Amino acid sequence: MQSHRLLISDAASQRRSALVELLTPAVVLRSELAAGATDLVHVYQAQNPTVAFSARDLRSPGIAEAAQIARDAAFTCVVRSPGGRMVAYDSGAVVIDHITRTPGGPSVFASNADHHLQVLRSLSGADLRIGEVDNEYCPGEFSINVAGSAKVLGSAQRITAGAAMFSTVIQVAVPDRVRQVLIGVSDALGYPLRASSIAGLADFAPAVAPSAVVDAFRADYRTRLGLEDGQLPDDLRTLIASVDGEQYDGIFHVDDWARARPALRQMR
Repeated sequence: MQSHRLLISDAASQRRSALVELLTPAVVLRSELAAGATDLVHVYQAQNPTVAFSARDLRSPGIAEAAQIARDAAFTCVVRSPGGRMVAYDSGAVVIDHITRTPGGPSVFASNADHHLQVLRSLSGADLRIGEVDNEYCPGEFSINVAGSAKVLGSAQRITAGAAMFSTVIQVAVPDRVRQVLIGVSDALGYPLRASSIAGLADFAPAVAPSAVVDAFRADYRTRLGLEDGQLPDDLRTLIASVDGEQYDGIFHVDDWARARPALRQMR
């Protein structure tokens, strides 16, 4: 790796599966790349209808029903690396995965939330605030909402011995299929959800497109953290891409897949 502060770049025409999108941060977190980097950030527009479950969700007696609801709606079911609760999204969402070795994980998370708020405010005149709203999906203190009522951004965190991950989903446009999956899966898992708390930024600023949100966040990370654009090393990208040729049953677990490949520890 050339830079210790890397903004992972994707070709505009590059197609990625939901497995590749969510496997990327899990693989990077376990590789030597993370051990030698100060910050690695991946900002991208999601390309696939996805339900990203957490390890916590798997403990619910309703997980089988929840996964079936998602699959019936043609959503890919994945267990992501960070914690929290499940989130559903499609190409109307922008995802940010930030892996950092900067000390003070919780303070870094709070700082990221503050900067995320400023970026979204620069794109929209909506009354955006940091904080959880009543009965939101994947509730968390670093959520960003509109007027204390509707959630448009959620985040989940993970801290390991050598690094921390701050993973964010910005809902720019929320079509009815995403809304219905969020409602149905939450109900199956036994999570309270107020349907009116589900919203996208475009509900309040119709001119905002996911591509503009990607550009704004990439610019913020370049300026704020001094990130350099670049791609992951070839061996890591090849390994991650290999997942699309594999067969799996039920819900794909990104951490299980990465954990089963000890060679990751030598990849840098």
